[in-house]
Amino acid sequence: MHNQSEIKETLAAWKSCWQQAKLEWNPLLRLQEPIWCLSHQEAQKEGLSGSFAMIRLTDHRIVINLEEIVERGIVDYAVEVLAHEIGHHIFAPANLYDNAVLLNRIRFALPGIEDRAPMVSNLYTDFLINDKLQRVNKLKISEVYKAINSEDNFSELWTLMMRTYEYLWRLKRGELAVNLSFHSKKIDADASLLASLVRSYSKGWIHGGGRFAVMLYPYLMDDKTFRDARKKILILLDAEDAGKGAMDISGMTELDLEGYDEIVDMRKEAISLKEDGGKKNIDVLGLDENIKGGFGPRNGYMGPGNYIDLMQQVNPNADEQSLVNAYYKEIALSHLIDFPVETSENVSMDLPEGLETWDIGDAIEEVDWLQSAILSPAIIPGLTTQKRTYGADSDNNISEGPLDVYMGIDCSGSMMNPKENFSWPVLAATIIGLSALRAGASVMGCLSGEPGSYLETDGFISDETDLLTTLTSYLGTGYAYGIERLRKPFGEKPNKKSHIVIVTDNDIFSMLNSDTQKKQTHWELAEIALKNAGGHGTMVLHSYPDYQKDLVIRLEKMGWKVYYVTNEAELLKFASEFSQQNYAYV
Repeated sequence: MHNQSEIKETLAAWKSCWQQAKLEWNPLLRLQEPIWCLSHQEAQKEGLSGSFAMIRLTDHRIVINLEEIVERGIVDYAVEVLAHEIGHHIFAPANLYDNAVLLNRIRFALPGIEDRAPMVSNLYTDFLINDKLQRVNKLKISEVYKAINSEDNFSELWTLMMRTYEYLWRLKRGELAVNLSFHSKKIDADASLLASLVRSYSKGWIHGGGRFAVMLYPYLMDDKTFRDARKKILILLDAEDAGKGAMDISGMTELDLEGYDEIVDMRKEAISLKEDGGKKNIDVLGLDENIKGGFGPRNGYMGPGNYIDLMQQVNPNADEQSLVNAYYKEIALSHLIDFPVETSENVSMDLPEGLETWDIGDAIEEVDWLQSAILSPAIIPGLTTQKRTYGADSDNNISEGPLDVYMGIDCSGSMMNPKENFSWPVLAATIIGLSALRAGASVMGCLSGEPGSYLETDGFISDETDLLTTLTSYLGTGYAYGIERLRKPFGEKPNKKSHIVIVTDNDIFSMLNSDTQKKQTHWELAEIALKNAGGHGTMVLHSYPDYQKDLVIRLEKMGWKVYYVTNEAELLKFASEFSQQNYAYV
């Protein structure tokens, strides 16, 4: 550890520069003073390791490791370092949503190596901030790089970055990229294009992220080369985990088609412009705007696996189950019923109830003279004067509450894992379940793949998280939904009526015909359960209408409604219609 007195002197000097650093961006800027760490141990407790500074978008804080500052010999550049960190908060990425959008677009440009996206995003925003501070604010950002430069730092990627800064700030070759052994025509050409990109997208930086990532792709492809380069560049990564600990970020499930269009190789673009005499002929790396590449309604959403990967890069602490819950909920939101609004008008009459003494302070028109005279022929205000009291006789309309709903989902081996592949049955169940909760009903969810296993909520619940966690789980056992699962909620008549919805396929008939090893058959259980539930019973079958016609008629005679879907996407229509018919009331 360095001399504590030197670190404390540095602390005092850097604290005195905080106001000036804020003025570099805006005199009205309100941002908390950084968390000053006097040792590596303190910095690690705040989540800072490898670099001398970092930002947190979750609580809008900056963390500074003063011991690392002293070790790196950049004590004299307080305004530069602090202004750079402030830039991450108010310029790029500035907030959690833009940070997520940028990461998503960078991931488009790094197929197969998407895990490098946070580092690339950090480097890209560094370029934007540093160029502004050096060129517009006249700060000595280049001197900071000179101070942290060493022979051990250099790799092709580090050289590319230093050469880019040399082009941006018109510095002599080797002023920042001091290790000339890594210089090449390829790096010079790429650095020139990167400098042009940084300058061109300085006011619309979100649109340049994809192009930037494409330029860096060749330098990141090889795993060993990447690991070596990352170790050397770690000192610069101050915003790689800026979203750690963040809450769910809405609006990220939809496909970013604009982002796809921006995955352009600037090398090819430059050659194309030259050959075409300046006419634009952009090659989008084969990533055409293919709406069929999406999932869910209108093929407009990214897959759950990609969503989980992206959001875990935004927030490395994010729980996978919470993310998959948020994914299906966000897609379902536009299909839910509106929040119910109940307007009641009471019809009432004022009925006489009794008498009480009229006092001098009461309104004169309230005196009941007849009753006063009956009480005493001598009218004495406040003593013998009487007034009548009235009560309201209200005729209140009786409103009926919504029925609960039981949802049984076939989760057998033929069904896909909703965490890895988009699941229409899970989306349909989410729409019905959340609509029912919004209307004030309770919901019981059950995943069943039998013979094998099942997973269900603890009876009828109103907890959204527990419901979604059950619905988005996966079993992959057995061949069909187990009719036996109806025995627990509906083997006997419950206190409150419920609808029953079972989403399954043709294998349900094999389950209905299977041996229960009990006196009661599955057919009898299905009939008794529907009768005890008291509401609608719907079997949603992924099947052609003519299949097992006799068995379908048998179900219908019991009172079950059979809804056919020939492809799983039709489940969306069913879920929306069911929710509107049963829960969209005023």
